[in-house]
Amino acid sequence: MIDLHIHTTASDGSHPASEVVEMARSHHLLAFGVADHNSTGSLQEAYSLAEKYRLNFFPAVELDTLYQDQDLHLLVYGIDFQNQECRDWMDWIEKAKMDQTKRRVEKLKGLGFRIEYQELVGITKGKMPTGGDYVRALSIDPEGRNDPRVREYIDGARSDSPYLNFYLDWLKAGKKGFVPFEEMDCVKVIEKAGKLKGVAVLAHPSDAPEEYVRELKGRGLQGLEVYTSYHSPDLAKHWLGVAREAGLMITAGSDFHGKPIKPKVKFGIDCPEEQEIIERLTQAMDSSRGIYLFFPKPSAAF
Repeated sequence: MIDLHIHTTASDGSHPASEVVEMARSHHLLAFGVADHNSTGSLQEAYSLAEKYRLNFFPAVELDTLYQDQDLHLLVYGIDFQNQECRDWMDWIEKAKMDQTKRRVEKLKGLGFRIEYQELVGITKGKMPTGGDYVRALSIDPEGRNDPRVREYIDGARSDSPYLNFYLDWLKAGKKGFVPFEEMDCVKVIEKAGKLKGVAVLAHPSDAPEEYVRELKGRGLQGLEVYTSYHSPDLAKHWLGVAREAGLMITAGSDFHGKPIKPKVKFGIDCPEEQEIIERLTQAMDSSRGIYLFFPKPSAAF
């Protein structure tokens, strides 16, 4: 079992880095990766604990980017999170995301939703808002809570995973509340990540048209997240074929957040290519001089 796409409380996960490491140990993962949204805040702690327990660890960050008309998520593995330039970039991204949040709020208000920016950031206590924070902000007063569109996420048809579903229904590319993250052009992000020793992998690629994947391969994209909670077995098989044809490495990540963000997503993924994934990713890390931990002879902790 392997899992190279796990979220912590540094973004919108339910578990701090210390708990994620313990989960990696208890699940006997061959390798794991922390990849928070637009944040490297948990990487040092996760790295130190993984080193202590001799766990194969691939630190990463999941970056929101814009390519053409699509909101694409890039997993950047091995990024030099200890570098001041990287820290400065994360700070800049956070400010840009908060500006995007203001634009999202105005868009939602224009659609008739009862929501205020200050109430939203009050809920997040300064952190970047997620889909769940929008649902909470929309539910603050009776007027907003009783909006039939909001009730769908409280006790209606979309309440099984309300926080994720609100993002998918309203904030994702192509939806009425979508606000493009123009500050993060995908190609420029790939270039910047490379300068910081990172290896760029497209998360849950079924979000993107295949021609975009092929175009980005020519602009520095190195891999596809083939095995993910977003993909059925048939979709995984399809994207495995796309990766093979394009000469891209493959990865596997659950996109685990824990409750309440993604209650149905389980920790860890089984796939036939686990050893290939680890070997090719370590090779890419060596080429980029990226940061990672790999122990050829794992301890009994696995």
